[in-house]
Amino acid sequence: MNFRLLRVLVLGLSYLVLLEFFLEVRAHSRGFDTIFFGSVQRQSSSTTENPRPPLKSGAAAASGATEKRTGETRYWIASSSHAEDIYLSREMIFPTRLEKLLQKPGVSVAVINASHAGMDIEANRSDLESQGAIVRPDVVILYQMSIQINKLSKQLLSRRQSGSSREKSLDISKLKSQPSRIAQLYENTSLYALLKGNISNRLTGQRVLADSLGEQANLQFETQVNEFVNSVRQIGAEPVLCTFATSHTQRNMPDVPKEVTGFLFRYNVYLSLFGWFETINNFNRILRRVAEEQHIRLVDLDVELSGRTEYFRDFVHFTPRGHEKVAEAIYLKLQSDPPQKR
Repeated sequence: MNFRLLRVLVLGLSYLVLLEFFLEVRAHSRGFDTIFFGSVQRQSSSTTENPRPPLKSGAAAASGATEKRTGETRYWIASSSHAEDIYLSREMIFPTRLEKLLQKPGVSVAVINASHAGMDIEANRSDLESQGAIVRPDVVILYQMSIQINKLSKQLLSRRQSGSSREKSLDISKLKSQPSRIAQLYENTSLYALLKGNISNRLTGQRVLADSLGEQANLQFETQVNEFVNSVRQIGAEPVLCTFATSHTQRNMPDVPKEVTGFLFRYNVYLSLFGWFETINNFNRILRRVAEEQHIRLVDLDVELSGRTEYFRDFVHFTPRGHEKVAEAIYLKLQSDPPQKR
């Protein structure tokens, strides 16, 4: 046997194992399941028996109480990872900051952060319908969009791009055998996930991507927002809508850095950068129109934050300064703009 070759193979394998270990530590610290550390214990968003109350921020989280006190005003935040940021402490995210702004001597306030990574508007609505009558919020604030865009892109554009070829191609799914245990082990490594994410976003950038989701996406988004508003009103609460803010806008599209486009292409392989901006602008217009037609208070975070890169750590998630700005914008709207009558 060629021992020099064996030594190279052993060193190479050792390097990959060491690299995988460090990636696993990082992935585990960020809340992902890993091979070395196993599954992360998470609270499920809903259960059949003994459903958990939504997460709360600030004083409400410390007390853990779900019983509403006399005279207490409760604000429910319906969002996703935008309001549940695993990279920041609870004290830094905007639901906690908003609660501190709302608290005054002699005023009982609780902000309920019912936001979890991966939730879309329909999941927010389901959570509200299952627990709203128990928690009894007075005001429900919706901040959602990017996950909605990703889901609609997959739903509408994947069929558009593959429909014609699918009719002519053979059904090879039946010919595929189950991957070997070694292949399954490799696909579960953090190294594989890292390589797949970085390579896929580069390949996506070379494809011909869609510049629009089409009118059907606008109709679906408007329907989802209206259904959410109806669910809020059914539990006797006031809905508040927020437009969606991003680190860059269509005005400075030529100057959007590669890390931003890479972030978008990693999670959406259908929509171009122009398509993202076009869809966000369309959906924000829908939010403004729904708020006007249904006499709902609107926090225009798009106007307040979009294009201000100091407020964002990536295209859609906030820095500590961004969270502070979001809390201030919502607080000012709640204080200066009284609830509108239908």
